[in-house]
Amino acid sequence: MNFPPRPALQYVAIGVYVMLLAGVFLFPSVPIPSWPGGSVSWNMYATVHGVCAQMHNTTIGGMQLPLCARNTGIYGAMTISLLAMWALGRIRTTHFPPLWMTITLLIPVVIVAVDGLNSLFVDLSYASLYPPRNQLRTLTGAMAGIAIAPFFVPLFNRVLRRNGTPSPVMANAIDLIVLWGLAFCFSMLVVIGPAWSFWPIAVVSWVGIVGILLISNSFAVAVAFGYDQRVAHIRELAAPVLVATVITIAELGLMSWLRFGFELNGFFT
Repeated sequence: MNFPPRPALQYVAIGVYVMLLAGVFLFPSVPIPSWPGGSVSWNMYATVHGVCAQMHNTTIGGMQLPLCARNTGIYGAMTISLLAMWALGRIRTTHFPPLWMTITLLIPVVIVAVDGLNSLFVDLSYASLYPPRNQLRTLTGAMAGIAIAPFFVPLFNRVLRRNGTPSPVMANAIDLIVLWGLAFCFSMLVVIGPAWSFWPIAVVSWVGIVGILLISNSFAVAVAFGYDQRVAHIRELAAPVLVATVITIAELGLMSWLRFGFELNGFFT
């Protein structure tokens, strides 16, 4: 099954996303009484409540970020790395980073796993290696999250594009230093937390966690509908992305509803 690319469908897709974002940011919901922020930040928090732990949270300027400290680092840095791939002209590349760079990129993933287990042991009142801190959660999360785009971009292009660029998405140490520098700067912005940075950090990290779910669903739908190695321009994916949007909304809504329900009934705290 395949959906032909039609200009009208592209405008429909744009309209749908404008309305969805307007709903998230403008819907006049009533946050819980103790919520440290307004209805917009509450909407963002509630939207991802089923896919984010939201246990070790961070506030900036008296307002709580929609994601927990570690996920703020992971998905904020992931969004930044995708933007960096686009800015560097690597968004169409089909080759993965060299082996040495792959190993180097994956080292922070191991570190964030160790930090996560250490934090879990503390939550369960077990012996731990060191006292966990939100600053470390954010930093390790960002250093791990920055590695997502260099692997996801070539995979996406290999499977779906027919006009990918046959070059590595990252080729040298400078690329690695740039990405890690961006991750470090983002995590430090979260840690230092000037009041003006709340909304940029909140939006970038929220877009990251929702976006990776939407992109993954779009990838699966496009493959199921026969788009593999047939896409010349991203706009040709308008139809499968719209289908994936429905799936993503259903997933986010169902998982948030279930978690809120469990919490109201005393299963989670």
